[in-house]
Amino acid sequence: MEQPISRREMIARSIAAMAATALPLPAFAASPDEARLRAWGAALTSVGMNRQTMPLGPRAIRVGELAIGTPYEPYTLEAYIKAGGDPKALEPLTVSLTRFDCVTLVESCLAVARASDDGRRPTWDKFSMEVGRMRYRGGKREGYASRLHYFSEWISDGEKRGLVKNLGQELGGVNDTRPLRFMTEHRSSYPALADDAVYAAIGEMEKSLDGNPRWVIATDKIPEIQDRIQTG
Repeated sequence: MEQPISRREMIARSIAAMAATALPLPAFAASPDEARLRAWGAALTSVGMNRQTMPLGPRAIRVGELAIGTPYEPYTLEAYIKAGGDPKALEPLTVSLTRFDCVTLVESCLAVARASDDGRRPTWDKFSMEVGRMRYRGGKREGYASRLHYFSEWISDGEKRGLVKNLGQELGGVNDTRPLRFMTEHRSSYPALADDAVYAAIGEMEKSLDGNPRWVIATDKIPEIQDRIQTG
């Protein structure tokens, strides 16, 4: 006859049985994106890279290393328009850590690093807020035209608000004075521009950038200044 066991031993056996069968944790499972945010925040903390006293560049680069292998998916920010959304209305804030295009990767790496500042556990709301203030002119999200579509303006607008620093001029860049008209000259490539009002707004935005300097370093000059390019 099997000997009676204590309540403590019964609980211990139950826990061991659950572990052996790898039962999922109830009610605590997060989306893959949120799970990644928690894991990446913990990874920064584990090596002491979650402090504002550390330069942002190396912290963002560490997040980028964690993202290696993530699928590239273009046009994610246009999906709502293709689905019938109104580009004049408030643009939905599209964020993801499980798929990127080139610019959303940059935004996400910076946002995860900032959302993890000073040992705080990064939250999805904090991460999303950080993405939003980089993605939209003046940090104010409105319609499609409020998004910083040209990366040169993404840099200049972010510099005005202390989010980034443009090193182009001090690294010897030459001012590229060619007017930016790519979007309006390729209207059919942008679903939002089928709307005449949005097309006109983008045209005005392009014209407003004519006086903004764009400091460009020629490819053959990069070896001369590469040791002065900061990480991140």
